[in-house]
Amino acid sequence: MSAELAFYLITWAAIIVLFLGLVATLREVRLLRAVVMRDPDGFAAAQPDVVLGGVFADGTSRPIVAAVDSGCPLCRVVVDELAQRAPHAKLLTHESPSVWSGAGLEIISDREAWRAVSHLSPPVLMHVDGGGAVRRMTLPVRVEELDGWIDTDSDLKGAVDVVDARSDS
Repeated sequence: MSAELAFYLITWAAIIVLFLGLVATLREVRLLRAVVMRDPDGFAAAQPDVVLGGVFADGTSRPIVAAVDSGCPLCRVVVDELAQRAPHAKLLTHESPSVWSGAGLEIISDREAWRAVSHLSPPVLMHVDGGGAVRRMTLPVRVEELDGWIDTDSDLKGAVDVVDARSDS
């Protein structure tokens, strides 16, 4: 066998192995996509392990907290939507409150709490319990994703404030 023939055989064998590796990778991506698309909330292996602490650990549950940054165009749109549809929502930012003064929402400027979520891309929507722990979190990429959060917030509020007389008696 000549050196040139051996080179061509090894090259074609390497190309075939790489092709099979690509096929296997694409199969795994397809299977993962099927798993994610089956669940409407996306893929979440566990609840978020984020504790905002500080101002948020005062015993008051906050149904919607939005971590926003003024340099983010989607953050501005999300804040406008929250101001119209969920005026009790809170804004968490690392910036001066004067940056968001026209938002119409309560602004919490807490650098320590911001550090807990600063590694995430804003806007970050969270449900925060009275101990400052985040119970639910999402990073919306479209304004339509707010619908589930505002509806869930209304459901939570109704479940806490209203007692069903049929189940209470």
